[in-house]
This record gives sequence, structure tokens and C-alpha cells, in this order.
Amino acid sequence: MLCYCKKCGRVVQEVYGRDKQICDYCNGILEYIPKQFLIGKRGIALNDDLKQQFIDEYIKSSPEFDQYLFDHRDEDLFKRRMENRAKLEHGKQILEEKSRSPKCPSCGSSNISKIGVVGRAVSFKLFGFASSKIGKTHKCNNCGTTW
Repeated sequence: MLCYCKKCGRVVQEVYGRDKQICDYCNGILEYIPKQFLIGKRGIALNDDLKQQFIDEYIKSSPEFDQYLFDHRDEDLFKRRMENRAKLEHGKQILEEKSRSPKCPSCGSSNISKIGVVGRAVSFKLFGFASSKIGKTHKCNNCGTTW
């Protein structure tokens, strides 16, 4: 079933499983569109001829109606979609960056540090060929594994 918001005039499909239908734009309470304004067996679309009559009789005559929200609704929703799209792209970039960062082969942590030339040299000087840092480039700061 289609629902409408008395406050901003937004028409949306009913969200099943919710006791109270709320407008995703202005948080107003949604009402079902009367059947005389619907076409089709499932009431999927408003008939263009009846649309203006519906807006005048049910939306604009409502005491909750806000002309500003009604006039700017489509523009605001478009801006929100663009902002959400930009946030999703940013999140994808962060995830891609994290997936490219090296991880500990033992515990999977990304909390690692590089073993510098000086650190390997000091270890070799102290332990000689028994040093555990010969040929290793990274160390896990969580579990201590070197690789």
C-alpha cells in the first residue's frame, strides 16, 4: 500500500513489519492513501488526473502541512542521496586502504611495525646468527610475531 505524509506530502511504499509508519524525510506520521486515488490491483501508483485533487484535499488541507517542506522536499532528498553516496565512496576507499595494509600472519592484526635496519643490526650484534630478526621486516605489536 502507498502511504503519504501529512506534513511534507511525500508518497512512499508502506514499510511492512512496522506498527507506526514514519516519513523518512520529515519524521511525520504516514497515512494510507485512500483507495479512490489509487490505480491498479495493488495500489502501486497514483493516477495523474487524481494526483492534484489528492494533494489539495488530503495533504495541503492537513493542519500538519508545512509548505516549506513540501516545496523543498525533492531538492533536500536529492542532496541527502548525494551526501550518502559520497559517504559510501569514502567508506569504500577506507576499506580498500585497510585491505591493502599488511597484517600479521599469526593473529591477523594490522597493529604492526617495520623492523628497521638499525634494529636488525643491533640484534645481529647482540646475538649474531642466532638473531631472530635476520631476514625479517615486520613485527606484530599484539602477539610479537616477526616476519
